[in-house]
Amino acid sequence: MELKNIIKKEFRHSFSSINKFKHNPSEWLVHYGLGLRSSSSPAMVRGNLAEFGAYYKIKRGMAQKNDEHFEKLITHKFNKNHFFEPYKEISNAIEIAKKFEDKLYERQLRDIISYQKEKVASIQGIKYPVRLFTDFEYDNLIVDLKSTLRLPTKPKVDHLRQQALYSVLHDKPIALLYASPKKTFWYDLTKEDVKEGYTELLRDFKSLENYIDMCNNNIEDAIKITPLNTDPSPFYWDNNIKKAAIKVWKTVNK
Repeated sequence: MELKNIIKKEFRHSFSSINKFKHNPSEWLVHYGLGLRSSSSPAMVRGNLAEFGAYYKIKRGMAQKNDEHFEKLITHKFNKNHFFEPYKEISNAIEIAKKFEDKLYERQLRDIISYQKEKVASIQGIKYPVRLFTDFEYDNLIVDLKSTLRLPTKPKVDHLRQQALYSVLHDKPIALLYASPKKTFWYDLTKEDVKEGYTELLRDFKSLENYIDMCNNNIEDAIKITPLNTDPSPFYWDNNIKKAAIKVWKTVNK
């Protein structure tokens, strides 16, 4: 494996990138520097299917209605790309999708103007552009959907930081909607949430850029100062990726 620059010209900051770096710099380096991408975790697949399912039903005007085609579509999308615990995850995704659209209908949020819309923005003082995708955008609100098997009692700190960035760059209020197969939890971000979360995230972006500069944007130099941590929490390590990463670290640090 050829070891050159950590990042390429097309690199963009993103919430998933900075979250990886905060929790496990070696996992970030494997993913973005070496280009070794793990397969999607069950939680990621479940979340993507649930969001798509809610969007599909709302746009078709089928919220709160039984729709056999909807369930067949979710099953097809899952089986086409994934091979772990299919029936359990399909069932969870379908129920969570229903909970998402029930809560959105309850709040009279039916006219979605964009779904998974990409935005790339430059931020003063930050070297690299920031790339983000919004879940459900309305005229005067953005709603970010979070699927889970167990509802939190309060918003997760990482989620508040992510939504603070979205709120500032879109100049709109933002809400978090958590859903499990049985319940939902809604949270409107306050101005204080946005201010604190955005400030913290900018510091994290600068920390990542300082790390890249300290290593002279060289992967081998970065590996020499970054301990390899293959603990699966909170991210999903594919066994093949883990083996490849261990091999690279051993080669560089022999």
